[in-house]
Amino acid sequence: MKDVRIVTFDNRGRLVVPKIIRKSLGLTEDTQLMMVADSESKEIRITPVAFDSRQKPIKLKIKIQDAPGSLAKIASTFGKLGISLMYGESAVLEKDKTAIWTVISPTPNISLEELKEKLMKEGGAIDIEIISL
Repeated sequence: MKDVRIVTFDNRGRLVVPKIIRKSLGLTEDTQLMMVADSESKEIRITPVAFDSRQKPIKLKIKIQDAPGSLAKIASTFGKLGISLMYGESAVLEKDKTAIWTVISPTPNISLEELKEKLMKEGGAIDIEIISL
C-alpha cells in the first residue's frame, strides 16, 4: 500500500517523515537512509539501508572501458571480494572508449588501497575515485 504525504522543508533545510510513514516502514531513530537526487527529472528517492553502525558507506567512481562485459567484470570483482552494492549508476563518457560506474557500498573489510588495486588488476578499471560519505 502506498501512502502519499506532502512535507515541507523547515528553515534549516530539514524534512520530517510523518510518524505514520515511519511506523509503516519500520523506521526508527537510528535508521540510515540513502537519498538519491535526480537533477534532470527533479526527483528525490529515499531508501532505508541496513548498515552495521561501524561500517560507513563509500562512493566509488570507477572509470572502465565502454565495451561489452566491462561492467560485468568489475561487478564480479566486487562479488569475489564479498562487497555488497547498494546503489549503482553507469554512464558512457566517450562512446566505445570509456564509461563511468558510480557505486555506493559499505566500507569493505580490506584497505581502500587494496580494493582499488584489485578493481584495477582483476576488474579492469582504468581509474577509481573513492569518496567517504
